[in-house]
Amino acid sequence: MPKFMSRATAAGLAFASLALATGPSTAIAQGYPEKPITWIVPDGAGGGLDSIVRTIYPYVEKNLPNDATFVLKNLPGATQTIAVSAVHAAEPDGYTIGQASVAPLTIMPHLGKTSYAGYEDFELIANVFDAAHYFVVPGDSPFESFEDLLAFAEENPGKVKVGVDGVFNVQHLPLLNLENTAGVDLNEVTYKSSAETKKALLGGEIEAGIMPSHIIISEYESGTLRPIVDVMEVKPDYFADIPSLKDLGYTPSQLFVGVIAPKGTPQEIQDTLSGAIEAALKDPELIEALSKRKVMINYNDAETYKGRMQDLDVVNKEILTKLGVLK
Repeated sequence: MPKFMSRATAAGLAFASLALATGPSTAIAQGYPEKPITWIVPDGAGGGLDSIVRTIYPYVEKNLPNDATFVLKNLPGATQTIAVSAVHAAEPDGYTIGQASVAPLTIMPHLGKTSYAGYEDFELIANVFDAAHYFVVPGDSPFESFEDLLAFAEENPGKVKVGVDGVFNVQHLPLLNLENTAGVDLNEVTYKSSAETKKALLGGEIEAGIMPSHIIISEYESGTLRPIVDVMEVKPDYFADIPSLKDLGYTPSQLFVGVIAPKGTPQEIQDTLSGAIEAALKDPELIEALSKRKVMINYNDAETYKGRMQDLDVVNKEILTKLGVLK
């Protein structure tokens, strides 16, 4: 005698077939997020990067489904490796992401100072913005150009004190590489922040400093500080006439800042986050807000972001090897 499936059994099989077709991660993504997402910031509350993330995150929330909310967690210190390590240790469930620059992903791992091996140990969600850093001198400095500064340093080893924000980061490493390439001895002075470097430069404690472009705008406009060369590849419109290290035949550095997630975060959730970030960075209101802060928006999808990270990782490893830091 033939047996017929009940409606409940048939419905269950149909649901099972749908689940197999769509996959468990798709089902997770459709309900994502179901709770607040922790966004780890490698900066203290009120710091430059912190304030940028706080400007951006409401627009990302707006472009996520299910009334998404973020909880920002500040973990400054150790060239951002404290924050990045926290992302690395988090569950790969889409409920922890982090903001990260390039130093904790392409420099510090080579120095053996991280619990993770490198950028490959993370899911790279999207790049958000790029930044330029400049060699800056006081407005009344005798160095009219970067060539003047190098010529003086060549004749007076160790006499030019240059302030940098940290050791073996995106300011310090290109400075060391420049010294090696140009054959000059500059006297590096380490400060805790670019704000401290700027204070020391204005106070006459040092002859030059390397600082983010947006930090020196008001002093540049008032004539108290003067950028003489761009250390990075990227060049902002408002300093378009100032040469870069690349223009002068030296190796520039790069600084780009993006969003990362723990390795193994479901692809559909990665795509959801990346799409929300892309939509946020196209919002005219956010564009205006970031433009006022001189932030250079540069959205890169995961593939482009990873490619840039991979290229920079190779460059930084070569520089560290050439300097004798790595064997």
